[in-house]
Amino acid sequence: MTGRVPRAFVDDLLNRVDIVEVIDARVPLRKKGREYWACCPFHGEKTPSFSVSPNKQFYHCFGCQQSGNAIGFLMDYDHMEFVEAIETLSQSLGLEVPYEQGRGPQKTQVADSLFDTLQACSQFYQQQLKDSQMAIDYLRQRGISGQTAKDFAIGYAPSGWRNIAGDQKLLVEGGMLIEKDNGQHYDRFRNRLMFPIRDRRGRTIAFGGRVFDAEDNPKYLNSPETPVFHKGEEIYGLYELRKAVPRIDRIFVTEGYMDVVALAEHGFKTAVATLGTAINNAQIEKLFRSCKTLIFCFDGDAAGKKAAWRSLEQCPASLKEGRLARFLFLPDGHDPDSFIREQGASAFEQEIEKSATLTEFLFKTLLTECNVKSAEGKSRFVDRLRPYFMQIPLQSLKDQILVEVEKQLSVPLDNRLMLSLGETGKAQPPRTIIPENRWTPVKLAINLLLQKPQLGLGVGAQHHLAEVSLAGVDLLMQILDIVQEEPDISSQNLLSRFDESNHKQHLYQLAAVQPAMESEENIDLMFSDCLQRIQNKYIGVRREQLIRKLQSGETLTDAEKREHKQLFTKRF
Repeated sequence: MTGRVPRAFVDDLLNRVDIVEVIDARVPLRKKGREYWACCPFHGEKTPSFSVSPNKQFYHCFGCQQSGNAIGFLMDYDHMEFVEAIETLSQSLGLEVPYEQGRGPQKTQVADSLFDTLQACSQFYQQQLKDSQMAIDYLRQRGISGQTAKDFAIGYAPSGWRNIAGDQKLLVEGGMLIEKDNGQHYDRFRNRLMFPIRDRRGRTIAFGGRVFDAEDNPKYLNSPETPVFHKGEEIYGLYELRKAVPRIDRIFVTEGYMDVVALAEHGFKTAVATLGTAINNAQIEKLFRSCKTLIFCFDGDAAGKKAAWRSLEQCPASLKEGRLARFLFLPDGHDPDSFIREQGASAFEQEIEKSATLTEFLFKTLLTECNVKSAEGKSRFVDRLRPYFMQIPLQSLKDQILVEVEKQLSVPLDNRLMLSLGETGKAQPPRTIIPENRWTPVKLAINLLLQKPQLGLGVGAQHHLAEVSLAGVDLLMQILDIVQEEPDISSQNLLSRFDESNHKQHLYQLAAVQPAMESEENIDLMFSDCLQRIQNKYIGVRREQLIRKLQSGETLTDAEKREHKQLFTKRF
C-alpha cells in the first residue's frame, strides 16, 4: 500500500502530529524529566520502561526494544496498515490525504466492498447456525458452548448450491462463489461448519469450512487467495485472542480451527492455527510481537513430529532476547481438541510442563539421526546443526548450544570440528569489528546502511562490485544508489523504498537486528571494513580473470595492464 501517499505529505504529517498526544490517548503517560513514561503496551511489565520523547517525536521501550514514530505506533498498537495509520492521523488533524494521481482510493474502495461482502456472508452463516439444530447438536457434542461459538463467529453453510446471495462479481472475487465455464455460479462452501478468518482489525477476510462427517473430504476447505486474503500472512484466532486477553504470556500454535476453539472453551484463550499450510517465519515474527513464548502443539505420531520439524526450521532466526519456542507432543491419536475434551484442562497443563524447548527438540532429533559415537556421525551432527545454529541471532543461546554440543560429542570447543560451526563459543569480546555471529560483509553492510544511511555517502561508485558472486551484492548496490541520490534520506524512508519489492520482508527483519559492536562510534569503521572485505573479494575475482586471459595467450589492453598492476599491488 505504500507509495499511494506522497512521501512529502508523510514527512509533513509527522512534523505536525504530536506523538505524546497520539500515545497518551491510548496508553496513559506520566511525565518524568524531559520524557513521558508508561508500562510498555507491547509486553508485560511492572516498572515503566516505555519512553516517549516530545522533542524527538519517538518512542522506545528499554525492555522489549520496540520503537518508532506516530505512524509506527498506530500500526503496532491499533494493528493498522501503513496507509490506514496515515489516514487516521490525517483525520485527527483535519487534513485530507492527497493520494497520488491515478493511485487514489479506488483499490481501497474495492477492498472495502469485499470486506462488506464477506461480513455479510459471515452474518448469514451465523444465522444459519442458529436455525440448524443439526449444527447446534454437533457443537454441543464437541463441547462447544454458545458463547464460544459467538466469540469466534462460528456459522453453518447449509446444503445446496445457491444459498449465498449478493453481488456475484464480489462473491466470486471474495472466494465465496465458484464460476463455471458456462458463466453459472455455485456456493464454494456447502454443509460445513464455518470459521471466519478475521484480520487484526476484526474484518472478515476469508473462511475455513469443516465437514460434519469425518468420512467426507476434504476435512477442511479454505477460501482461495483473494485481494484481501493471503494465506501465508494470516493466522486463525489471532484477532480473537488479542480481543480476549489484554496481556499475552504464551501462544499455542495448533493445526486446526477446532483445536483453537476447544482450547478457548477450556480456558486456554491464546491458541491460534495456521491455515492449512506449514507456518512460515513471517507468521512466527507476527506471533512473537504479541508475546514472548510460543508453544507448538502436535500429535505425538510420526506425522506430528514431521510437522513439528517444519515449524522448528522457521524458528531460529526469530529467537531474540527473551523469546522462547517450545514443542508439545500429545499422546498418539490425540490433537489438542480431542485431548482437552477427554482429559481436561489440568491434564493439558501437565502436558505443557513436559513440552520441549527448541534446542531440546533439535538435539533429540539430530542425536537420533546421527551416531555421534563415530567420527562420521559427529561430523554429520555438526553439518545438520550448522544451518539452524547460524540463524540464531542471540549469542548467549548459541554459547549454551555449543556447551551442549561439546557434552554430547565429547569434543572440546577449540576442536576443528567445533570451530566449523562458525563460533569458538568463548565469551570474550571479539577482537575484530566483525560480530561474533559471522554476518557476511554484504549482510552487515546492508544492516549498517539501514541504521545510518549516510554511511553510503562519499564511498563513490561501487558498481564493479556487482561482479562478485556474493549473495546480496546487487541489493547493496541498489541501496547505495538510493542513498547517493537522496543524501538526507532517513532509515524509515530508505526501508519504505522496498515496500513493494521482494526484498521487503528480509530488509525489515534485518533492520530489526542490532549487530554486536564495541561502541556506537565504531559503526563508520565497521562499514568501511565491510566494503573493504567485499572489495578484496572483487580484487581476487578480477585478478583471476586477467590471469586467465594472459594464460590463454590474449593480449591485455593498456587499461587492463594498468588495472593488473594496481590489483597486484592492492591499490585498486
